[in-house]
Amino acid sequence: MADRELKLNSLGRYSKESPLYILEEHGHCEVPAGCGGVVLRWRNPQAGVPFTMWLYTGGTCELRLDGAVPPSSRPLVPFGEHVLTFTMTEVDPAFMVLMFAAGHRPDAARDLRRSAPEASEVTLVSEAEGSWRYTFTEPDGDAWMFPGFDDSGWSPMVRQEDRLPLPEGQTWDPASYKLNRLAGFGATGLGVQGRGERVWIRKVFTIPGPGEEA
Repeated sequence: MADRELKLNSLGRYSKESPLYILEEHGHCEVPAGCGGVVLRWRNPQAGVPFTMWLYTGGTCELRLDGAVPPSSRPLVPFGEHVLTFTMTEVDPAFMVLMFAAGHRPDAARDLRRSAPEASEVTLVSEAEGSWRYTFTEPDGDAWMFPGFDDSGWSPMVRQEDRLPLPEGQTWDPASYKLNRLAGFGATGLGVQGRGERVWIRKVFTIPGPGEEA
């Protein structure tokens, strides 16, 4: 009897294979109904990478990816050039404004199994190297949210590790877990110099396609 033929007490005939797609098995914590199950998802590895994002901000923030609010913290991002933007209010320049990490690390996902090997990992972290740029002047239109925008007149963000103090009497730090995870990814806390009611931040990055250098 062939391996794919129906056998007693077996669901073998329902198994699926694809030379083009990867079948992902997500952990039970991603099942909307609760623990105790799994989510299966087919994904085309040629379409891009699932880009898991972690973010800490020292104010109210609206994050957009290529001009749109990401549908989740793990959107599928196509290969090529992209722009992350952050519109922030209630920012205190004396303290950290944001800390960010994102990427695709196939070997690090403990709650995810795949039916085929993945390409090399992709990582993006906040760091004070000049490419994370900000302005206190509201940009015209939405061109600043996309590749090709000239941000040479914007200022580079600076390293800032100091955080806003906890409210008086509060000893538990709800952000400590997230900050530790971000630091573990290699992210650096960033700040701004100057003061304004709002700050606009952008970061251009590229996800290399299969076979391309990062």
